[in-house]
Amino acid sequence: MARFSQVRELEEYSKIAGQLGENPFLCMKKLAHKVGLARKTVSTYLESMYTQNILVGPWMSLKPHTNYREYVYLMNFSDPFCVFKGFKGFPGIVYHAVTIGLWNTVIITDRLLDFSQFSGFESVVYLGIKGHSFTPEVKYTTWDESWKKVYAQLDQFTPGEPEYTNGNLTSLDWGEDQWKLFNAFRLNMRQKVTPVLKGIDVQYETYTKWKKTLQNHCTAHTEFYPRGYKEYTNYCLLLATEYHQSVTSLFSLFPTTPVIIEMGDHLLVFVKVPSDTYRNMIMMLFNMIRRGMVRKINYTELYDYR
Repeated sequence: MARFSQVRELEEYSKIAGQLGENPFLCMKKLAHKVGLARKTVSTYLESMYTQNILVGPWMSLKPHTNYREYVYLMNFSDPFCVFKGFKGFPGIVYHAVTIGLWNTVIITDRLLDFSQFSGFESVVYLGIKGHSFTPEVKYTTWDESWKKVYAQLDQFTPGEPEYTNGNLTSLDWGEDQWKLFNAFRLNMRQKVTPVLKGIDVQYETYTKWKKTLQNHCTAHTEFYPRGYKEYTNYCLLLATEYHQSVTSLFSLFPTTPVIIEMGDHLLVFVKVPSDTYRNMIMMLFNMIRRGMVRKINYTELYDYR
C-alpha cells in the first residue's frame, strides 16, 4: 500500500513538472486546476519537490539570435577544480562545470574567449556555437520500462533526411533593464516578483512587457528527477549526429529529464541515470551508432555543484 501511495505521488509530481514546463509562470490556482489537485496539495508537493531536489527550475536559456551567440567549450585544464572556482562570476561565462573523462571542463560563454591564455590550460577538445536548448517533458515510469521503450524505438529507426531545428533567427534588442530582468530570473522563473524588482530597481510595467518577449528570445526549462538529482550519476554526452529530433525523442523516454543543446551537427546531452543502469546506457549508445542515428559518441561524468 505504501509503495502504491509513493508511485501515485511521484506521478502527480511528474504532472506538476510537466505543467510548469509548458508555462513556468502558471499561478498556483491554475496549476492546481490543470493537474486536478487542491491548491494546498500542490503547494505542499512543490515545497517537497524542491526540498528533495526532485524539481529543478523553471530556468531560462537564450535562443541564438542574429546579434547574439553563445559558445560551448569542452576543454582540459591541469587543475579543473581551481579553474571552476576562478571562473565564478567571470565576465562572459554563462555556465561552467567540472567533468571526468576525455575533457575535464565544460564552459558556455556569451562571447569568444581565448582560454589558452589562462593558467593551467591544456587543450580544447571541442568548440561549437550553441543553438537551441531542450528539456523534453518526461513521464514518471520505471527504468525497466524506459529501457524497453528505448530499445524498441531504436530498432525502428532508419537513417533518412537530416533533422535540424528550423526557424529564422531574430534580433535581440533588449536594453539594460531587460538584461537585468533576465539575469535576475534566469535560474528561477517563479521567484516572487516584487522583491526581485526592488532589488534590481526595475519597474513592474517593464517586467510585464519583458515577459511578453520571452517566447521569441528564450526557452524555459523544467527538470524532473524522481529520486532527487543527487541520487543519479550525471553524464555529459557529445554526439555527432544529423538526427536531432530522433535523439531528443529517445532521451525523452528516460524517467529523468535530459538537457539537450544543439551545436550544428553535434548535440551535447546532460543526462542523469542510476549507477546500476550504466550498462543499459552503454548498450543504448552502442546501438545508436550501430543503427546510424549517431556517427560518434564521447562522454564524461559530470560533477554537480548545485
